[in-house]
Amino acid sequence: MPRRLTDKRWLGELLDEELLRHDPDQARARLPADVRGAGASPVDLAPAASLLVTRSLRRRVAVVRPGVAAGNRAAPASAAADAFIDEVRAHIGLALDLALLRGDPFVRARRRAEIAAALAAAVGEHAVAIAAEPEQPGGASDRAVERATRAAAEALHARFYPPGDPAHALPLHAGTIAVLRRRLARVVCGYHRDGRLVADALARHGAYAARESALLTEALAGLLGAAGLDGAPARAVRQRQVARLGLDRAGVRATRHAIAAPRAPATLAEATPERVRGFLLEQLRLAQLGLKLVQEAPAAWIEAFARASRLDAQAIAAAEIEAAAQHADHAEWLEALGDGAGSGWQGFAADLDAATDEVVERVSTAVTDNLDALVTEIRETGELGQLLAKAAAGHALTKDEKRKVKAQLVDLAKAVPALAIFAAPGGMLLLPLVAKLLPFSLLPSSWERPGPSKRKRTAG
Repeated sequence: MPRRLTDKRWLGELLDEELLRHDPDQARARLPADVRGAGASPVDLAPAASLLVTRSLRRRVAVVRPGVAAGNRAAPASAAADAFIDEVRAHIGLALDLALLRGDPFVRARRRAEIAAALAAAVGEHAVAIAAEPEQPGGASDRAVERATRAAAEALHARFYPPGDPAHALPLHAGTIAVLRRRLARVVCGYHRDGRLVADALARHGAYAARESALLTEALAGLLGAAGLDGAPARAVRQRQVARLGLDRAGVRATRHAIAAPRAPATLAEATPERVRGFLLEQLRLAQLGLKLVQEAPAAWIEAFARASRLDAQAIAAAEIEAAAQHADHAEWLEALGDGAGSGWQGFAADLDAATDEVVERVSTAVTDNLDALVTEIRETGELGQLLAKAAAGHALTKDEKRKVKAQLVDLAKAVPALAIFAAPGGMLLLPLVAKLLPFSLLPSSWERPGPSKRKRTAG
């Protein structure tokens, strides 16, 4: 694995490494059935691309030593480099999977040129991307491919390293990675559809991603302002964050103005394209989870955005489920709910890691298909929501509380059989996913307000 990120060849080395170990037959077998089904038409890869992007953004279970907090900001530089490389590795994997679905034969040199061009295009280096694509007359030169690789490497390093967000910053990193990966998917799908990179299409993809980034930044600024996290130190850091978004000068000026004075949530939702509203809601919920914003004001800010977005109940639940799946505090939950080192929770977490997508999608289906029943049952089980909230706040449950949770999970599974897995032996260790994948509307803080307000929320 390349670690010397100051060496401009690092991305080329990583790309070579990924291509060398890529086995098309094994990779095709690894693709989930729903992705293969969505990619059944090699002409339109967009549905499969959407599934692949969604899966790639979910955080896997982090197995940490007891007593060592997950997400420690004091991690060594090598850990930051590894995390950054893993993110870029996922970009490359997305492009490789889409090429598999297209059905093109795997020719290593050609695939290298395609991915180098796609990465360059996804970070806005359109001219060098087009020069590097294999469909150039006579094929792309090695020099053109190298220029594209280095341009992409420089932009990725400047905008996404180190991964994460500094103190007082907006929680932007997860969202900007999502914007980039969605843009990369559009670039790759367009390339396979048209047989080459088209300058006008790349410009449209860039403009769309820029708008997503600007709206995301403003929405997060509004949320943190509602939480009272917008003092002078924060404003200075956030203004610098905007410079890493890859916007043009006019976009930087407009976005800096927007985060200094963000619009009201309803106004912002109305101004957001319909296709982007679910993404913004997902990122707002992810920020709420990550920063543990349990106060009434930020929750109300998100509720106002959700109402004005006019998303239906299933779309809202889906956004909240994906936010939960992307939130990386699995180990903390397992520690809070487990029995300590003797429970074997770390080994279980390692096994759970491989099943993350299956578990998320099973619970997602159960939640979105049974939303009203879940709301009713969680309310009627009484203490379950309160105990989930307690664990979410980082407090370990007592043995008696764990028994109550287990019993109430059994009741929940009777009402929604699709959730029976969580009431089975060992199901307590899956409770972090139950708690986080249930829509926010099911937790106590959301139904302490008057009934009509709650009914409007669950109805979308």
